[in-house]
Amino acid sequence: MAIKKQSDKNFKNKILIQKAAGEIFKKFKKNKSNYLLSAEYEISTSLLSNIERGLKDPQLTTIFKLSEALGIRPFEFVKKIEEILPENFSLIDE
Repeated sequence: MAIKKQSDKNFKNKILIQKAAGEIFKKFKKNKSNYLLSAEYEISTSLLSNIERGLKDPQLTTIFKLSEALGIRPFEFVKKIEEILPENFSLIDE
């Protein structure tokens, strides 16, 4: 039963990260369309849409592309995500 609880927590925490990434993406993309970003930065429109809605966990290479498209550094993108997450957020139970 402990394994199930841990994986439930990990799933919920992953969702928190995805939703935070979506918020940051929406905030920084401003009026840029997903179609335009997709064409310019070789990221599928469906992936952009899923990230924006908090349904997809972007890979590291996608974070680099998104950051470039949004005019911020990758570490800033991740830092902004971290700022949205609850205090003492962790994916690992100690």
